[in-house]
Amino acid sequence: MSFNRNDPVQLLELRNEIMNDLGGLGYPPIDEHTSGIVRVINDKDKGFVVQKPKISAAAVRGAVTFDAYNALIADAQEWLRWITGSNGVEEESLLVTADILQQLTGSPNASGSIWRLQDRSEMNAAMSALINVPGSRAEDMFGYGTYISGSDVNAARDM
Repeated sequence: MSFNRNDPVQLLELRNEIMNDLGGLGYPPIDEHTSGIVRVINDKDKGFVVQKPKISAAAVRGAVTFDAYNALIADAQEWLRWITGSNGVEEESLLVTADILQQLTGSPNASGSIWRLQDRSEMNAAMSALINVPGSRAEDMFGYGTYISGSDVNAARDM
């Protein structure tokens, strides 16, 4: 999902956010500082964490430790090779599905990941860090990669 200025529901959600400061970010007055609002709502240093819809298979392979990989059962090793083997570049093309989340990060069930008990906490965290990244309030509201422009803010203000 990303922000669509032509969607009245999303426009109202944006207006409500910047008028009432639902995220507690300290927006400047809406009728005075459009650029300040744009800067604040798109700032990735406000503590929001967003889930990427795709990750790089190469990054997954790079995050797996030798010991953790060797401790996997053969079926789990094969699955890991299978999901990461078709993409040898850094391109983010591995879709983050519920199965990927469960197997690699242990989300929602930590004990359900592919990692052996001795490696589980470290590897679940390493994989989670590839998927759950710092984001802005705009991304928190409307999805990874969303950028709210001055025109978006003005349209929300003027509705």
